[in-house]
Amino acid sequence: MPEVVVFGLSGPSCAGKTALALGLAKVFPRTAVIHQDDFYKPDSQIPQHATADVQDWDCPEAFDMAGLARAIRDTRARLERTGALDGEGAATGHAAARWANPPADMDRLLSPEAVAAARSAVARELGADTPPPAVLLVDGILLFHDGSEIRDACSAGALVFARRDTLRRRRESRAAYTTKEGVWSDPPGYFDAVVWPNFIRYHAALLADYPQIAGPDAATAAGAGRARQTPASGIVVCSSDAPIEASLTACATAIAAGREMNRL
Repeated sequence: MPEVVVFGLSGPSCAGKTALALGLAKVFPRTAVIHQDDFYKPDSQIPQHATADVQDWDCPEAFDMAGLARAIRDTRARLERTGALDGEGAATGHAAARWANPPADMDRLLSPEAVAAARSAVARELGADTPPPAVLLVDGILLFHDGSEIRDACSAGALVFARRDTLRRRRESRAAYTTKEGVWSDPPGYFDAVVWPNFIRYHAALLADYPQIAGPDAATAAGAGRARQTPASGIVVCSSDAPIEASLTACATAIAAGREMNRL
């Protein structure tokens, strides 16, 4: 039976999860992907924000969380049974066409040397004669929030973040999002009224290990850009304000050690 490591990549909108996931798909030849965005509820079922008088697309209630958890379990079982990665959900090579908002400068962000370094770290973790596992990447803004049922479906994971002003600039540069029933564009002030406060609100327990993430010096929260694991959860924490190489290697190593890690 092929070994499958389910690795969750979570963090606020525009934190750099896609770039890191695309890098991991280069490191691990057998990678499948599930996007939490595919489990948004229809537009008419997105709840209203309690105070901002707009729809709240950044809360757990905006997603079919039970459907996401079921998809993770079913996809993992299929991969363990067959090892097949073809068809829907497969990720090979660059795979940018399969992703929402892929970084336009991905090849500049991630050099062949960075991929090779991550692969070497995986080989050291596993041993030279052990092949890397199949990987199921789960990508989304709300995977490890307080009380999340998705945590138990993952073998390991990473919380990806950036400075608040970096996140705001990236979010406001996006013109619109395609939804199940139309198109959504952020109204003025949406990031500061909804996106950032929701990230802080729903990750209070996890952020207790890294309170700096909520402050202006968030880029130093993981140790001056050195990705590492939080003491309480085992989740890798990394900043996209820092070069991607360290984060890629830390996540790849966590995936290689996935069978050894405690459940999240």
